[in-house]
Amino acid sequence: MNPSSPRARLRQALLCIGESGSVPDDLGTAVVTALRELAVEELGERSRVELFASGAEDHSWGRNFGLRLADYDIGLPDLLLYADSSDLPPQVQESCPTLIQEEWEAALLVSKLIITGLESEPVPVPVPVPGSGARHPEGNSRPARSVAREQLCRALTAIAERADLHQDELTAGLRRALLDFASETPDNVEAVQHITVLYAGQPEQGARLCLSPSGVAFSQVILSADGCPVPSDVLEKVPDLTLDEWHAVIQVTGLTLLAFEAEAAREEA
Repeated sequence: MNPSSPRARLRQALLCIGESGSVPDDLGTAVVTALRELAVEELGERSRVELFASGAEDHSWGRNFGLRLADYDIGLPDLLLYADSSDLPPQVQESCPTLIQEEWEAALLVSKLIITGLESEPVPVPVPVPGSGARHPEGNSRPARSVAREQLCRALTAIAERADLHQDELTAGLRRALLDFASETPDNVEAVQHITVLYAGQPEQGARLCLSPSGVAFSQVILSADGCPVPSDVLEKVPDLTLDEWHAVIQVTGLTLLAFEAEAAREEA
């Protein structure tokens, strides 16, 4: 592992979200900077990640911090959720000829769960006093990661950093961590069965998160969709979403997954 590589810097920046009881003022900058550094290395002039930012989102159960489209009140996991029943794009099928529809759907759903797991724990949204103009401070105190979220982060990190673990052990750990975090709904249970951790060649060449049975890396599958049209289900939910913004969704998702691959496990997107 090269701790100074763009991949490692993005991994560490993402892991810092929700790691402690507060969100440092410069955390959002660290995440976006690391994301852009990796984008330059992997995507070059194709990069659209500048359309993303890190920020907070209000839910009925609280307020959390994660990756969001800069000009929309919407997080990356929500956009992936809208797309997870879309048809396998011909461009992706051409790039990954062994990939099947079920694996494509699993890739989107599992990616959504992973990115949700990297967000901070929700903080209860305070009820503003009428007429006070109270706002949520960005550096608000918040809980550290829950046990289930922490286990998911550790299972992901192990893929990139634990070369001593067998691929079957890494696979079982990630599957269990995902279901413990996201709950064992039928869709989640079916999707995680398509997860497998494989070493690229020999174990010393590094592990990566792949789809089963095709064996194609998650990051390769997602990044190969860069340039595809916006899925109709996504446009139904976010009608003003532009093609460049959708490409940014694909790129940020793929780079996030790439950050949790071992350094030597490298695929051309």
